[in-house]
Amino acid sequence: MIRGSGRTSQQIKDAPQRAVFVWPVCGSLQYAKDLARHLGREDLKIVSLYWLEPRHWHACELSGIVLDHASSERMNEREWYWYHQAQTRIRAPLTIG
Repeated sequence: MIRGSGRTSQQIKDAPQRAVFVWPVCGSLQYAKDLARHLGREDLKIVSLYWLEPRHWHACELSGIVLDHASSERMNEREWYWYHQAQTRIRAPLTIG
């Protein structure tokens, strides 16, 4: 994978409103937060892979979960399981009319 290809930027742009964006670097989320802000996506919740543990999302309703392409390349079997379980918490936004 070549850095700077724009994949992460495109994923951030395409993410549902108020989605959770899972960043692969556990130590520092600042780059991802700065990038999201630069792209006008301050509505996103930027989290590390640790967020996939059920205690972080088990009582939440989510609008979406986006895995940064590098996150998906680093996930183990347990994290994939948790990711699929977290997806069951995604609810479509309520529309009136």
